[in-house]
Amino acid sequence: MWNSLTRRMFLALSGMAALAFFLKKSPKHIYAAEQVKTDSKTHTPGTSPDGKSYVYITKGGTPEENTLRAIDMAGGMSKFIQKDDIVLLKPNAQWWNQGTTNTNAIKAFIELTLAIPDFTGEIIIADNHHFPENNSRGWTTEHRNGDYNLNELIEYFQKKGHANVTKYHWHDGGETIQGLWGGAEKGGIVKSPAQGDGYVWREDLVYTATNGKKARMSYPVFTSKYSGITIDFCKGPWKNGQYLDRKLKFINFSALNHHGSTGVTASIKNYLGICDMTCGYRGKKPEGYHNFHFIGGSKVHWRLKDILEKFGWKEYLPAIGGCVGYFMKHVRMADLNIITAEWAGYGSRTDLSLREHTRTVLASTDPVALDYVAAKDVLMPATVKNAKKSSLAVENDPDSDDSPFKEFLRNCHDMGIGNLSADNIVRVKDI
Repeated sequence: MWNSLTRRMFLALSGMAALAFFLKKSPKHIYAAEQVKTDSKTHTPGTSPDGKSYVYITKGGTPEENTLRAIDMAGGMSKFIQKDDIVLLKPNAQWWNQGTTNTNAIKAFIELTLAIPDFTGEIIIADNHHFPENNSRGWTTEHRNGDYNLNELIEYFQKKGHANVTKYHWHDGGETIQGLWGGAEKGGIVKSPAQGDGYVWREDLVYTATNGKKARMSYPVFTSKYSGITIDFCKGPWKNGQYLDRKLKFINFSALNHHGSTGVTASIKNYLGICDMTCGYRGKKPEGYHNFHFIGGSKVHWRLKDILEKFGWKEYLPAIGGCVGYFMKHVRMADLNIITAEWAGYGSRTDLSLREHTRTVLASTDPVALDYVAAKDVLMPATVKNAKKSSLAVENDPDSDDSPFKEFLRNCHDMGIGNLSADNIVRVKDI
């Protein structure tokens, strides 16, 4: 047992040697895992072979320190990334302030990846914020979450000679109905990488919500500016007419916020920056379908809470949860989810007066368990402490029967993703 533990710690720490200056604690961390009782033998996507979901929680350090400790706790970088992998980092570029992913945490992850011995792979930061101008919002904001906006972070690594750290702007492929939120369109629709970059709209992968609305699965195909390799988000790297024997590793890097009437935003909702908002309504085609954002609501502007309440806004989030769960099961699921809760927006994604400095990073392979723990352990305490509106405490509570967020998580879980039972969730804390 001791030899096994020693070897695991050695492997976890060896890839971090070049970044040891970030760690102010002894590298031999002590972690406290809550003990749980479970008879479950089911191993669903996102869970460990024992059927449990492990959520790693680090607090109190800088975003860099917290990120490095979380990866160490989760088993070390070698558990997730190999030396020739194409590493896709998906942040939230749609907002700013606490609404966007903390860039110092992303920076630490990139540096840890680049420190892998003989690393010959590449790192791509990509997102679709669904607005016409690619270089806007979280990419160029002056209201940063961290020391950099996303473009500045790419520039930082480029200037240090890391040409293998690049970015890509996914852009909605079809034609949009004008006047609706976002408005990006006409980025291209493709059937496969052989047709170039764009979005794939899968006719054979269709999610049907309990309200009867349907969504096709859509995902990007895009070409690396560094290697010239085209990445099919579903099927992997492709070049010269064939799929390559190389791995695409998808790291889901999100923030933690209250998202108005549409509930809590964390790792699961971060998938909405992968799908195409013109694939179904708010797009003009295909007829009879809705995109991931609109599948839970009527054909109204989804940000208007009073209208959504009239048409059943509490059905909005659950439908999205199920849709994303279907996507995870049939298209691609993140190899690791990281929530950079340096700031938790208990009442807003962008209002600085409605956030708390929670100084937390959480990580897990299970996005359902991760979002539950992040909301319960980080967002809710900040909400109860600060919120003047009691409704926020309900909307941010993953255990409240009156919160659509609870059903959002349940619908994602019901697609066969992760754990939602407290008996099967293990919180592993850095102490």
